[in-house]
Amino acid sequence: MSAIHESIERFFRSGLKLPHLRILVSLADLGQVTRVASAFHVTQPAISKQIAEIEHALGVPVVNRSGNSVELTGIGQVIVACGRDVLRHIEMARRDVSALASGTGGHVRLGAVVTIPEPLTVNAVQLFLRRAPNASLSFVEATLDRLIKQLEDGDLDVALGRNRVNSMQTQLKQETLHREPFVFVAGAHHPLGAPERALDWHDLNACRWITPLHGSPAYATLIETLTAHDLALAAGSVESSSLALNLALLQGGEFLSILPLSVARQHAMRGTMRVLPLPPLEPLGEVVAYWRADATLPAAQLFVACLREASNEALGE
Repeated sequence: MSAIHESIERFFRSGLKLPHLRILVSLADLGQVTRVASAFHVTQPAISKQIAEIEHALGVPVVNRSGNSVELTGIGQVIVACGRDVLRHIEMARRDVSALASGTGGHVRLGAVVTIPEPLTVNAVQLFLRRAPNASLSFVEATLDRLIKQLEDGDLDVALGRNRVNSMQTQLKQETLHREPFVFVAGAHHPLGAPERALDWHDLNACRWITPLHGSPAYATLIETLTAHDLALAAGSVESSSLALNLALLQGGEFLSILPLSVARQHAMRGTMRVLPLPPLEPLGEVVAYWRADATLPAAQLFVACLREASNEALGE
């Protein structure tokens, strides 16, 4: 084994430290030693010394210097890419240990509209139950107006919806977790469902639709979009707030509809649905969490934190 390979083996076996990873990841993000030093509240020579220690231990350079800026070498980029995952898992462990040490218990009542992406809800619930094994959780699906009413009446602790509510008329807190567009979809057996078929708005003429419930913002946005392209709902269209029913009808091949991109993509990958090559409905893309402004239940606060983390994970942040 060459001297360089021996140095690399030794570095990863016993020389690599968490501060090394934190510094290299920060260098990748900030690009200058002075900025990294400021972020870590240390002097520039201290950061330069750490970089020199890494390169000496490895036996190969991890950065190229150009004036005040630094650029990662290919080796440095590999360490940073893996280091991000390591630091993320360490942070997750810290959160889990902190939650377990606090002994969080209680019962969280969660509600959501049907179009919230399933992975977001599932991942948040799994995070919560792992960090608060002494707590329990209940879950309901309903329209947003009913969820808001239940929150205001104290029958729910946290809710997930697709629209911000008027903060002047409610004592709820609300936070946008992430944004994703709604897209037009057809089942694989629909005449428009062939993946190789080109498409224009006029091809949607006389098609039967599954729409959100009349009076909802999603319904209004869909109708406005269709009207703008001289289209109207055909006879035999269906209004539904049931995602299970909508998916079953779509897969039957007779209807078009709109779905959140994350939901549509799952079914498109399975070959049961096609995302139509039409502009998405951007205004419907928010996923919003709501909770009572006077809520002090630690379990509910922890669940909101888990929602944020699950949302960031879904976005790859």
